[in-house]
Amino acid sequence: MKIAAFDLEIAKSFPDGGNWKSSAPLGITCAALGYSDKDEPTFFHAAPSLSRDACCELVRELQRVTNDGYTLVTWNGTAFDFAVLADESGMARECAELALAHVDLMLIVTFQRGYFLSLQKALKGAGIAGKKQDVVLNDGSRLYEMSGKLAPELWAKGEYDAVLSYLREDVMPLIKLTQIVAHAKTIRWTSNKGNFTSCAVKKLFTVRECFDFPLPDVSWMSTEPAHREKLIEWMPPLSEFLSTNDSARSLRELPLFAFAEQEPYWREFRYALKFR
Repeated sequence: MKIAAFDLEIAKSFPDGGNWKSSAPLGITCAALGYSDKDEPTFFHAAPSLSRDACCELVRELQRVTNDGYTLVTWNGTAFDFAVLADESGMARECAELALAHVDLMLIVTFQRGYFLSLQKALKGAGIAGKKQDVVLNDGSRLYEMSGKLAPELWAKGEYDAVLSYLREDVMPLIKLTQIVAHAKTIRWTSNKGNFTSCAVKKLFTVRECFDFPLPDVSWMSTEPAHREKLIEWMPPLSEFLSTNDSARSLRELPLFAFAEQEPYWREFRYALKFR
């Protein structure tokens, strides 16, 4: 299996736990595509941020990668990376199609358990060294607590190599994790209470397929569970997909129509297709 992992860094920070959409547009400083058959990722970057044209080219590159037979993988790319890319490129439909057809490993856990899981925990659960948190700055000093939150500030200061080296460690270990999960058919991690936990992964489900999972029991949770519809609310409205140039057959073949039956949006979508 050929795997391609995708991740990006933004130009503008937003408050912890806040709605990033209220801070949009965020800008994209850099993005990376890591490949299972290559030692180093391909980077897309610019200062202060990628132009609209460059973001469009990134979308087209992601399309080329999937057309070349790679399984595109992210960790929380559905709700964030593809949403930001859609905003910055103006190619919302194309980003929606890519997002729903790709494998979001975090989503496989979230849709079965009702809560989010960090990549760091999943990597450690698979016996992979956690994400890189120390980077070398331009003056030769080291920053030992690097994070995505610091990336916009460092990029603005011209610390491009530090941010790119951090971004590399978002995609290359994700490839290894994907290979382990595909073989073991499970994602393992240690809970906040110190308990070993796992989630069955019968196969590398696409986001589209994840929406067929039954809703999990979240009655035990003291915090607000993850809501599926929130993860795709950035996607274009129904009217933008039902263009007069599309046949019912071609629309059904888009990776968009396997959303849980109880969701009104997708019920309406399927109902509309019946009469085309």
